[in-house]
Amino acid sequence: MVGGGYHGKSTLLSAIERGVYPHVPGDGRELVATVPDAVKVRAADGRAVTGVDLTPFISHLPGGRDTASFTTTNASGSTSQAASIVESIEAGASALLLDEDTSATNLLIRDARMRTLVADDQEPITPFVDRVGALAEAGVSTVLVMGGSGDYLDVADRVLLLDSYVLHDATERAAEVAAAQPREATALADFPMQTPRVPLPSQRTQRGPVRTRARGTDSLTLDREDIDISDVAGVVESGQAEAVAYALRALLEQRFDGESTLAQCLDDLDALLDDEGLDALDRRPAFLVRPRMVDVAAAVNRYRKLKLA
Repeated sequence: MVGGGYHGKSTLLSAIERGVYPHVPGDGRELVATVPDAVKVRAADGRAVTGVDLTPFISHLPGGRDTASFTTTNASGSTSQAASIVESIEAGASALLLDEDTSATNLLIRDARMRTLVADDQEPITPFVDRVGALAEAGVSTVLVMGGSGDYLDVADRVLLLDSYVLHDATERAAEVAAAQPREATALADFPMQTPRVPLPSQRTQRGPVRTRARGTDSLTLDREDIDISDVAGVVESGQAEAVAYALRALLEQRFDGESTLAQCLDDLDALLDDEGLDALDRRPAFLVRPRMVDVAAAVNRYRKLKLA
């Protein structure tokens, strides 16, 4: 989705982002329907990352740090967003939503002049524009808001232009522009999928009160550990965040066994909620709101004490 500044690109993306939840007639958003496992991914400086394969986007890091199983408690903008993309796919997302305003620019694009100035062997980052086509072939679609680079016109299946909040299909015109101003083909043929991660169980070893709670939609607390979920766009209501906190505890203490993959554990939890409802998470479920498993996975991935087999 393209267009000038303040013409509605990010507003439309926000509507698509909320379209994973049905809206009542008259709301204005009831005509926006999004696949229920779509995930908004953004840069989130300082978030925790545990054992994520970043090699589709980052081949190496200074000091020889491993990017095939990358772990940090303080990720940069590009590493955090690359991790969020890989984690979302692992959790089962079939669509990614990206806005250049909240993305790491060096992860999205690398233009011809920069490719000439900085040799490929000196640049560890493979930009998303080179992977997005292969990702689509693998079954994961992308909706991207872009106003500052035309490199994506070559790889877009459809281009929508927003003009004063009015949407126009500009796919044919975009193809003409791309043909008139060709650039070197840089798209890669495949998207390496992460080897499924296997989480280890976590048992309480610290003294003190048992805390399982949410603070609004920005933070969760498990005992003495705070989990920042402010960049998890799918958590939109405090009861949902509270349910994510209880789901995280249930996974850590009851589902993770050192043998099952994260995706399998999420499927088990989802099936349990289908069978027993929110009572399966807490004996007082009146104020809980059922979360999506992709958002529960996001909380797991931001838990700094997560351990993998």
